[in-house]
Amino acid sequence: MTARRAAPAAVLALLVALVVTVVVLANRGGPSQPGPGEGGDDGIDQAGWTSIAGPAAEGTRAAAADLAEIPGDPGVMRVDSALPPPTNRWYSGMLFGEQPQPVFAVPLALLAEDGAVSVGLPQVTTTAATIAAPFVAHLRLGLPTEGFVATAADPVSVAVTYEQDGRPTGVLRTAAGWPYVAYEALTDQTLTLPEGLTPRDEGQWLALADPSGTYGLAVADADGARITPDAQGPALTLDEGQTVLLFAAPEAAVGALATHAVPLTGVETRYALTGDTAGTQVHYRTAGERPTVLATMPHHGPGAVADGQPVGEIESIWGPLQLQVGSTLRAAVPTLQPTSELDLSGLDDAAREELAEQVTADARALAGAPAAPTDTYFGGKAAQRDAHLYRLARALSHPDTDAIRTRVVADLDAWLGEQACTTSRMRCFAYDPAFRGVVGREPSFGSEQFNDHHFHYGYFLTAAALMAEADPELAQRWAPRLAALVEDIAAPEQRPELPALRVFDPYAGHSWASGTAPFADGNNQESSSEAVNAWNGLALWARVTEDEPLAAQATWMLSLEAATARAYWVQPTLPTGFEHEVVALNWGGKRDWATWFSAEPSAMLGIQLLPMGPVSAHLAGDPDRIRANVEEAAPNGFDTMFGDYLVMYLALADPQAALAAAESLPAKLDDGLTRSWLLAWLQVQAAA
Repeated sequence: MTARRAAPAAVLALLVALVVTVVVLANRGGPSQPGPGEGGDDGIDQAGWTSIAGPAAEGTRAAAADLAEIPGDPGVMRVDSALPPPTNRWYSGMLFGEQPQPVFAVPLALLAEDGAVSVGLPQVTTTAATIAAPFVAHLRLGLPTEGFVATAADPVSVAVTYEQDGRPTGVLRTAAGWPYVAYEALTDQTLTLPEGLTPRDEGQWLALADPSGTYGLAVADADGARITPDAQGPALTLDEGQTVLLFAAPEAAVGALATHAVPLTGVETRYALTGDTAGTQVHYRTAGERPTVLATMPHHGPGAVADGQPVGEIESIWGPLQLQVGSTLRAAVPTLQPTSELDLSGLDDAAREELAEQVTADARALAGAPAAPTDTYFGGKAAQRDAHLYRLARALSHPDTDAIRTRVVADLDAWLGEQACTTSRMRCFAYDPAFRGVVGREPSFGSEQFNDHHFHYGYFLTAAALMAEADPELAQRWAPRLAALVEDIAAPEQRPELPALRVFDPYAGHSWASGTAPFADGNNQESSSEAVNAWNGLALWARVTEDEPLAAQATWMLSLEAATARAYWVQPTLPTGFEHEVVALNWGGKRDWATWFSAEPSAMLGIQLLPMGPVSAHLAGDPDRIRANVEEAAPNGFDTMFGDYLVMYLALADPQAALAAAESLPAKLDDGLTRSWLLAWLQVQAAA
């Protein structure tokens, strides 16, 4: 380790003068703010909120634990053995892999290392295809520690415990939407400070000016805290139980953050549904329930902090983040109702006859097709495709309905039936005791590292719901294994066997796809549409099994994911300099017009559309924006990757043009689509 150079004499003299002047900031915050459900303007009263993502009742057992086991290999994992590994979080990169990765808490980014924590206020730069704000360490706090493990985790916040000589020495806490990083000393200890800190507000906090913003350091309840010169530079001595907070904001707002720098003790997430509103509430618990400062994203809307007092804003890759004094974030989006099938009632006789002929052709193709794929992605995708064909046939009273049903049920039985793991070598869902979650025996796209599970399992949930809606025996037969899939991606509470809401981020309003997030840009999600499909499938399955609490939870997740898919992927508001209509891949630290698998313009939009199920009608809206998206994606026509989905999307703005374009589509469609479904979609849009 390179020794830190000595501070200039003038700085040391100033720091010596600051002994015992980093005072009790936590007592300067003013009156307490409302707790959960006690404020906001979304019209949902206290009784309407349901808590989620907390610990399960002691002694409850997850269905996933009853599956056969396939142990995985998470590699280096900085997670306490009592905690289910928190994969698919915005902060997962700090907990997995040989070296911790930076994570993006919004608005701060941070890097937790064995003997330090560094924070930075990301600075946004825009190019033609990227909006980026990478991590840069602007304030580093040296810690007398050797390493850390996560000891508390939920979808919004995380706490890691640092150790020295096998003993816990401190706890580092951070949370999305909380513009602080807090370190609580568990022993008397001395921390190394960066040079250049100067006192503010008569020495009640220290500041470090930087072109990216002003960085602050404050000690909560600071009696006895002292800053002294040290051979390696300035140092901060903390007594056991004291907490130092790091924060940053533009100069005009940083004073408010200093005033409200109070330790975070936990986060509680709640949701609520009314007839037309899906509400999210994130309550940031602080010592004494004193107010702190929260940052809200654009999709949260104005007034998102209950009784909040605006204090400034911070630029981000998502747009301006509003800083408000408060303790509870409450935001609402329009409720999106789960949808299982297309409404064919508006089709005339000619359209129905044309559709019936296409169902006949697709039924014959299905009967002669080889066995469906055996990995969880393409296997699930095929099951949903064929289940939609069955529902079309049933709606048309088609003579091939029973034959299609027999094929689809047999396929789902191979995955979900009681003998699934004994009669089929590959079509098997099992429990991974290392990652503590459900995996398929044949991995795809890194699913063994817990990548994309909601994409994969959403297809199975949808297919099973479509087939079992009118057949309780099927629902009963498949329920045990589907309960395990539900727990893996959307458990409403944390159990020893599984984390709560594994992939879903209530603050950001969307899911994260990477299991371990081994990237300097944080976690990411590409296919916003498959995430929407997952929560629609979850809600449909909950309806089939008459699980009203799960149906409500799934509808909330569906509504929020759909709203952010439009806001940040498909119809985003974008900064000057970004030269595209959509964002194909959102990360914690950047937004890209790029995909993991193709540089084709059609891929950028197509991956936000597939599988174009009935719920995809939520993408309707501004016809001009839809046309612009399609024009960018298919400048040379629809004989291109995902051209079939682009035609279906175009139908939301111009169904007649889409019907005409469909006539020249290639014979082979995407493997998640039948020509019957494409035709039915176009006909329904034209008849609307």
